[in-house]
Amino acid sequence: MRIAVIADLHHYSRTLGDEGKAFDLRQGSDQKCLKETGAIIDAAFARFKEEKLDAVLIAGDISDDGETVSHKEIIEKLEDLNKTVPVFLTTATHDWCCDGRAHRYEGDEILPETDVYTPTRLREDYAKFGADKCIGEYRTHLDKSSYCYELSPTLRLLALEDDQDGISASGYSDDHLNWICDQIQNAKEDGAGVIAFQHHLLLENLIPLINKSQKIGNNEYRAGRLADAGLRLIFVGHSHMQRTSSLLSENGNTITQINVGSLCGHPAPINYIETDGKTATVTVEHLQKFVLDGEEKDGAYITNHTKDLLGRILTASQNNCADFDEKLRALGIKIKPIDKIYPIAKWGCKKLLTTSVGKAAKTVNRLTAGKGIDKKAYKQVADDNLIDYVYAILLSVFDGSKDMDKLPDAAKTVAKDVASLPGRIIRKVPFKKDKLQGVLKITDQIETLMQELVYPHRDHQHMVIDL
Repeated sequence: MRIAVIADLHHYSRTLGDEGKAFDLRQGSDQKCLKETGAIIDAAFARFKEEKLDAVLIAGDISDDGETVSHKEIIEKLEDLNKTVPVFLTTATHDWCCDGRAHRYEGDEILPETDVYTPTRLREDYAKFGADKCIGEYRTHLDKSSYCYELSPTLRLLALEDDQDGISASGYSDDHLNWICDQIQNAKEDGAGVIAFQHHLLLENLIPLINKSQKIGNNEYRAGRLADAGLRLIFVGHSHMQRTSSLLSENGNTITQINVGSLCGHPAPINYIETDGKTATVTVEHLQKFVLDGEEKDGAYITNHTKDLLGRILTASQNNCADFDEKLRALGIKIKPIDKIYPIAKWGCKKLLTTSVGKAAKTVNRLTAGKGIDKKAYKQVADDNLIDYVYAILLSVFDGSKDMDKLPDAAKTVAKDVASLPGRIIRKVPFKKDKLQGVLKITDQIETLMQELVYPHRDHQHMVIDL
């Protein structure tokens, strides 16, 4: 069997506004594309129709923020795809605007969009994509549905709704967890493998500094329960990062999580599963092109949009303080008083945009008595632009270190040395280390993050997992 898995479509209806200052700020502050979502989704769905697929799985956040008009448009696209390939999906928090952030954009104005879906309406309108064909269903306290579907005698799909766990966090209640484990065990008793998918992270994919709020409640205990019940593979979305993690339960059972990046953000990933119900081979491919307003765009268009998360701020810093402040606020970063730090920020951003690796490394080494960055390594890449490495690191967060693989080994050594430098300096400060534990915890996480990005612990583009 061959199955495609995607996540985080965040379909945005352009009728909500796709031009003007307010929309440009919104579009530019998001890692994924916004007005392009419909075109990107159309290209992916057209591709799926041409391939010999047994199913398409979508791991939540179908709409941008639960707007009814966005749901109507994406449901029409899903219905068309479902005529050729069976579609199975879960919905998530963005699909019912749980944070009240649905908006429309008119010129300089951001206006509230009040016509949004409720959890009950989500269940009812999306039941045709899996739940109405299921062999088992669980209704959550929000009136959303987890369901189990028999794709073949040797394979079952387990679609998990993990919006809230009845307390506050995302996840599942104890009763819901028991139902999930029962479905897994029933499948095993019937000789069938199980592939599960949900929206929020079951396992951390990088470091707590990034993933703390992205995981379900009591995640390691629940992951252990699922592993011991017999679940070996689960797909998740939410973080927009393509990455693979595993957990070994106390009873010696392993569960692997494949975190699928957003289809509408770099690197536009599509995860393909080849399975006989016993083993699953997962390969990550990427959407290469789509058509926007009659003009063909390639994958670089989506990549450049993600790079512009940083690029827009760097460019704004060179314009004026007001523009810099506005771009930061669009990202939710509020600095007061901005005018006091602006001259330093402008200087630092300019250096980042214009400095070579060699010049930056020499400056660091002068300040650290030659112990900051490996001299032999930086000399090999001295003429390279520092900003290109920064962009590669940013992209690698989202693409499973695919972009980092393009860099020479010397560049990776430089990046690793830079990430470890703050921790090395702080440990030499003549203060009691117990007063610096909080700072050291953050520097250690940054060092761990860079180590994983530069030298990933596993191949995030190709995996073989026993079900």
